[in-house]
Amino acid sequence: MGRKENTGHPFVMYYNANGDTSNNTPKWRWFERIGMAVSDDMVHWKRFGIEPVMHHRIGLTGDAVLQKMGDLWVMFYFGAFWEGRKDAFNRFACSYDLVHWTDWQGEDLIRPSAPFDDKYAHKSFVVKHNGIVYHFYCAVDKKDRRGIAVATSKDKGSSKL
Repeated sequence: MGRKENTGHPFVMYYNANGDTSNNTPKWRWFERIGMAVSDDMVHWKRFGIEPVMHHRIGLTGDAVLQKMGDLWVMFYFGAFWEGRKDAFNRFACSYDLVHWTDWQGEDLIRPSAPFDDKYAHKSFVVKHNGIVYHFYCAVDKKDRRGIAVATSKDKGSSKL
């Protein structure tokens, strides 16, 4: 099924949105989630549905990047500062219709694990090229130095950078 059959519109966009803090929620319990908008002409957009398509109770959930794998849509996104966590990490969810998403319940896809990303490993861009999956992400070390890191589905060796 295409986008129009599922949403009634040919164009779909996923965006980050802040949560409602009007109920005097303490600032440390803020959240950000992924919403969905649709358009017929890519100029005029409207929110699709009332609820976010991806939401976690506390912290950030954002920067959706979609890839289609056969009949399945995969949404790569990052999470940060979820309950009890002080890091940022990459996760994913899957959908057959771009509207209903099943969030992965296993381990993080990418998480802080090396000196160059020991603070945050987040904000995915995933592409498959010549049979190899490249998962690019923003790496932040404990000194707040940022860089682009890549994890691959096949060992490509280490970079000297």
